[in-house]
Amino acid sequence: RLTKVELPLSAPIILGGIRLSVVISLATATIGSTVAARTLGEVVIAGLLSNNLAFILQGGVIVAALAVLIYDGLSAVERYAARKMGREVE
Repeated sequence: RLTKVELPLSAPIILGGIRLSVVISLATATIGSTVAARTLGEVVIAGLLSNNLAFILQGGVIVAALAVLIYDGLSAVERYAARKMGREVE
């Protein structure tokens, strides 16, 4: 019953949760530089400390582009899985 009924019905919700948690993890990894960790936000923090707008924008654009690519990629996986299970694609 679990694999034939409940998992196929809950798969869109599960995949949506995974998609959002990955993007939130990316955001958390970005702000990890505030505690001296070497993460994605290192360029942004360096720009903030040296008052360099170019560094801030460079780091922000890279992180934002990465977040959008990950979000869209996981959305495509979610749509593919929905089509594979015979559900409507939004």
